[in-house]
Amino acid sequence: MILQLPQDNQQVVVLFRLPAQIWADSIHLVGDFNNWSTTATPMRRSEQYWEAVVTVPAGSICYYAYLVDGKYWCSEYNGVPRSHEATGAQAVVIPIEIAQADELVLGR
Repeated sequence: MILQLPQDNQQVVVLFRLPAQIWADSIHLVGDFNNWSTTATPMRRSEQYWEAVVTVPAGSICYYAYLVDGKYWCSEYNGVPRSHEATGAQAVVIPIEIAQADELVLGR
């Protein structure tokens, strides 16, 4: 699940959530908003979710994937960009295919 909260300063706070039932020691959010760093944006686990928050410019297009335990890529890829449904500033958040994530991180 992805939630967006537009800010007054032309920024959008984007909250990424995965179910807490995902069994992992660590999950990192990896995307162009953190230069595809595999360590910059760790997700925190609560009772209900793994969560991470990033801030992006309003109107931007962001690509992302998840890295589980530093080895396994996951994505919610379904070919459909996600954006905030409410009026006002928004960002488009697009999951990428796993092969693309691996190429971007490893520079292949």
